[in-house]
Amino acid sequence: MPRVSPQLTDLQWVKQVHDFLIEVARASLADSPKLPESVSTQALPLAQKAQTIQQKAENSPNHHTSWQSQKSQWIEQVRQLLLELSRIALSERPKLPENIAQRALTLAETAQDIQEDVDDSGRDDTSENDDEDVDDASRETSLSVDDLLKRLKEGLRAEYQTNKPNGDPQWQQLLTLLDVVEDTYHRIQKS
Repeated sequence: MPRVSPQLTDLQWVKQVHDFLIEVARASLADSPKLPESVSTQALPLAQKAQTIQQKAENSPNHHTSWQSQKSQWIEQVRQLLLELSRIALSERPKLPENIAQRALTLAETAQDIQEDVDDSGRDDTSENDDEDVDDASRETSLSVDDLLKRLKEGLRAEYQTNKPNGDPQWQQLLTLLDVVEDTYHRIQKS
């Protein structure tokens, strides 16, 4: 599966979410259930794109007619599942929730419905916003690794504050791992 890019249109994101969720469902229904290896690299970028889609839909002039607005609850459910999968993938002993296959399949079915509905209508409501996505992508590629790490840490800290996970040690572990990654990166740069 290709890497998630900020240049994705919303419909391309839906397709990647569909493929990713099918992969998760298959892996969790296997004889020895486990998370696919792609979870650690794909879940968080897909979740971030979901948040971007939600924000764009809220600020869009055709807010009430776009599929993004009509499926905002689905987008949020996908985002929450992707964040949950990211946390699981980063834990010391990843353990799949019992209902993960059913949740993934249900969300994947909705993704397929969205694709079919938009194909039937012959348009992607985000096509006029593609230039904005490209501008965002070029801005992101011009950011340094330090800036990107800082943004990631700030985003995760904000998510932590929003969720108030009652002292969940995995959050602290995640934030500590980011500090380690940043320190390691600086050591590599100096050598």
